[in-house]
Amino acid sequence: MIAFIIIFIGLAAWFPARAAAAPAELALTAAGPAETVFRWRTDRCAPDDIPDAPARAFRDATGTVHLFATHFVNRALVGRSLDEVRPDCAVAFMGDKVDDPEQFDDRIWLAAFHTDDGHTIAALAHAEFHGHLRPALCPSRQYSACWWNAVLGLVSHDGGRRFERAPGAGAVVAALPYAYDPSAGRPTGYFGPSNILTFDGAQYAFVFAEAWRDQKRGACLLRTRTPTDPSSWRAWDGTDFAAALTGAGRFAGPPAKHVCAPVPGLASTMAAIARYAPTGAVVGLFAAKRRDPATGTDATGIWYATSRDLLRWSEPRLLLEAPLMFAFSCGAKAVYAYPSLLDPASASRNFDSVSGRAYLYLTRFNMNGCTLPMDRDLVRVPVRIAPS
Repeated sequence: MIAFIIIFIGLAAWFPARAAAAPAELALTAAGPAETVFRWRTDRCAPDDIPDAPARAFRDATGTVHLFATHFVNRALVGRSLDEVRPDCAVAFMGDKVDDPEQFDDRIWLAAFHTDDGHTIAALAHAEFHGHLRPALCPSRQYSACWWNAVLGLVSHDGGRRFERAPGAGAVVAALPYAYDPSAGRPTGYFGPSNILTFDGAQYAFVFAEAWRDQKRGACLLRTRTPTDPSSWRAWDGTDFAAALTGAGRFAGPPAKHVCAPVPGLASTMAAIARYAPTGAVVGLFAAKRRDPATGTDATGIWYATSRDLLRWSEPRLLLEAPLMFAFSCGAKAVYAYPSLLDPASASRNFDSVSGRAYLYLTRFNMNGCTLPMDRDLVRVPVRIAPS
């Protein structure tokens, strides 16, 4: 699940729901071949030690870099710089696989981080409840049909070596205002936080919402000034950052007041956002199959858009054409997912700013047939960034 040259005023008149797309302020260009950061066949700590989320990084109080691109058994790559990280087999966090969906403690992926001092690290986590493993709750026993998702807040008090969470719903940042319902027949909830970006004294992150009852489908923007407090996050409701996405039974008023308003024009998961330090413009990355305005034909790959306020975005442009984990042919040798944008020279402790040269980080599935394998690597592609 950020930006920012213009200060948020929170007025609908400033951010009309159907505003025209802003012009693209930046041009991103792939500038070389992929480099392997983590190779599953040789670097894994366990068979399920896989890059299964976008790469995120922060510097602790000693200057050590922690890079997470993790599975639900959460481990980091650690090193003196972003260019030197290596696997650390210590488990930083793992959910308890609790059978009660209202505890939000099944499979949990650390997905975004923020720290001011390198000692206390706030995190956003992607939390999946796998109802199909509980036949009493999911008679169909179908994974997608009974998948319920939320976004949680966690914290580390030791520089990122171990993370902890408040019990039950106390950790909730974003959950639907309805009880778990296996009759949905498809994944529901809030998914895939972007990284956390700081602007004007506040922190912002995107999450993706699937359509369910009062919740519309799309990318939703969240804000807080206290990232270590999960209850402090508020979602854009179409007028202001006023929607508390605290889950069923923990709010006043109708459920429709406790869903988010998707940001217009962003139909895909906003996987990463970064501030371009020379001008302050924000660039966002996502993976999609969509029409390329440059050619008039459909293209599959990694796209980018730019913004000055996080609510109005330019027309997306294609950065890298590549088969994706949800759009590939059986003959593909490599398939990609989970884009992020990181600059090893970033002045930010949270790597949420970039300059003229950065890296597009991706998970690469090493294919041998038509099924996505465990054999997957974390790779990065050099990218040039310049004013458009």
